[in-house]
Amino acid sequence: MAMGVDVDALSDSALARMAWDRRREALHGDRDALRAARELDKELRRRDAIYASGFGLLRAARAPARAWWQFWH
Repeated sequence: MAMGVDVDALSDSALARMAWDRRREALHGDRDALRAARELDKELRRRDAIYASGFGLLRAARAPARAWWQFWH
């Protein structure tokens, strides 16, 4: 993974900070840092999917249906 660090032991905020640091290094031309940042971001998305699945899918709120002639109210 990223520079030999065990990402499973890191908190979400530490993982996000590490990904941010790697992206900054990538801005200065380090291709390995860009690859590491993408891997760290992928791990963050994986963790987010695990947390979201525990609560179920979010449903979009729908406005109640109105009669077509009351569109200005």
